[in-house]
Amino acid sequence: MNKRSVSETADALSGRRARVLPALAVIFLAQQASYFNMPAHSDRTVDHVKVSAWLLLSIVLLLGLATNGAWFRPRAVRELINDESTRAHRQAGLVYGFWAAMVAALVLYVVNMFETVSGRDAVHVILSAGIVVALIRFGMLERRALKDG
Repeated sequence: MNKRSVSETADALSGRRARVLPALAVIFLAQQASYFNMPAHSDRTVDHVKVSAWLLLSIVLLLGLATNGAWFRPRAVRELINDESTRAHRQAGLVYGFWAAMVAALVLYVVNMFETVSGRDAVHVILSAGIVVALIRFGMLERRALKDG
């Protein structure tokens, strides 16, 4: 079996991360349609599973954004893929995600003046907006860095 070096593994993971982050954002965003198609105040088990799946995916994505990911890789690989530019890209993604969450909160505040928005729906929209924008921005910056390379 041909073993790759630590740097080759880190390069491959960096490239994969740049491709996967925007795709994850699109998948996460598409999942929102199933949430908002659920009947209000539903006690069906399937609806609880949908919300639980969204919550679990949200937590995993937030943990991935907050850390360098690659949790099951050797420490040397994790350190290589978390270089200075990646940390700057992650920070920029998180800043964009924060502002997207704040804008979503403001929009929901205005919407709530005309139509009642439940707390659960508001949290869902705000958290989803922040995560999606952070993932897309981080992924775009990583792709650009690899392309300029």
